[in-house]
Amino acid sequence: MRAAIIERYGPPEVVVIREVPTPVPNEDEILVRITTTTVNSGDARVRGLRVPRGMSLMMRFALGFNGPKQQIGGFEAAGVVEAVGSRVTKFRPGDRVVGSHGFKFGLHAEYATFLETDAVVPIPAGLSDEDAVAVLFGGSTARFFLAKAGLTTGQRVLINGASGAVGVYAVQLAKRLGAEVTGVCSEGNAEFVRSLGADHGFAYDREDFTRSGHSYDVIMDNHGNAPYPRVKHMLAPGGRFLMVIGDLWGMISAKWQKPVIAAGDDNEEAVSQEAYAELLALVAAGELRTVIQKVLPFDQIVEAHRIVDGGHKRGSVVLRVST
Repeated sequence: MRAAIIERYGPPEVVVIREVPTPVPNEDEILVRITTTTVNSGDARVRGLRVPRGMSLMMRFALGFNGPKQQIGGFEAAGVVEAVGSRVTKFRPGDRVVGSHGFKFGLHAEYATFLETDAVVPIPAGLSDEDAVAVLFGGSTARFFLAKAGLTTGQRVLINGASGAVGVYAVQLAKRLGAEVTGVCSEGNAEFVRSLGADHGFAYDREDFTRSGHSYDVIMDNHGNAPYPRVKHMLAPGGRFLMVIGDLWGMISAKWQKPVIAAGDDNEEAVSQEAYAELLALVAAGELRTVIQKVLPFDQIVEAHRIVDGGHKRGSVVLRVST
């Protein structure tokens, strides 16, 4: 099969497509022929670990010092079940499914295996593979953090990076919870973010939202340029700061800073069958809008990485692997 390989850290051009052995499912696994996958910020951050300091150094020890131990990227994929192991009961060949290996990656390929208990679920009838795969990373991340924050009706939430892969779903899910939503994005994305349900907005390229004088019950930083020290004066009494992206010190300090909520040992709640089934049901019912900036053929995966590196995309970048 073909797979996108990363042997060393670097710019998008380090990603190359090569022939590798097709995996064989064990008795408790399914083999999926992948039709679509995505390139998201997690893929780009892992690929680009070039500076051996701070978070990059820590991630190198975890992921591989000179290059990733898992050379096939890919956080999520949709496709068709090709074969099932003898102990599998929930899936059959021909089923359309979507799922994730989380940060174990391995889904930028034509085939992949999943345990029956992995975060893999059926795609609802009438929902395209592109829409199914596009909602997983951003939707599950937004759902996880908003739940951890305990966001409720009438509370005020500020979402920094409101037009990105996580932000577009955070805006919509926060509105579903009855919150008053303020989005921070570029001026060019302001109307788009309002169309997702944001009540108010700041264009970061026109004004400094941290000097607005407003306060919020929840502040969510999806971009990494609004760390807790920069925005803590904007939190209302009892407010919570959601650090979706942060530096090494921010991740460490989150352990003892009560207002700060960061991904931790419990982030398995985000990548789960329950989370994915709930998100897909909302999309299928028309209650959650998927946002896809571009759909590219698998051979253009380098271009997909370039788009993500640019830091200004709307929603997801989807790769079409096969039909």
